[in-house]
Amino acid sequence: MGYPALHWVLGIAIGLVFLYASWEKIAKPGDFARIVYHYQVVGPSRLIPPLAANLLAVTLPWIEVVVGVLLVTGVWRREAAAVTALLLITFLVAVSSALLRGIDIENCGCFSVSGAGRGAGILLLLGDAALLAGTLVLAIVSPRRAAPGAITAPQAAAANDRGLTPQQPVA
Repeated sequence: MGYPALHWVLGIAIGLVFLYASWEKIAKPGDFARIVYHYQVVGPSRLIPPLAANLLAVTLPWIEVVVGVLLVTGVWRREAAAVTALLLITFLVAVSSALLRGIDIENCGCFSVSGAGRGAGILLLLGDAALLAGTLVLAIVSPRRAAPGAITAPQAAAANDRGLTPQQPVA
């Protein structure tokens, strides 16, 4: 069963969230890098040089822009949703890790990198989990219902593997 309108609404809403989240990080990469350091996941540490956290702070917002644009426009929406889901899982792991280790994250770096931002806590985890649920719907659930009697791509591939044309019945 497909829900094209739901896909458009979810794609636009989640895409706009990621676009909004990226702007200040792009404008102030140094401030965002300090927030990344505070999580103590990517560095800097004795084992991980500052370069890793700095690269993440510079590239992550641009990845957010790309997936945001793709989700809003509907171009490669399923693929963008899959990448977005991976980002959200990473965010959930980073925040959970910081909370479990007793690190006080006063500004999660989600939407603001300067001043008092949103703190890391259960509400942040619940919000990210809700966004993850939406991206999984976009990535997994087909937006359109197959027409009755229509041959799906996997069925056509299976028929082709057996030397049949897609119009021939597949046993």
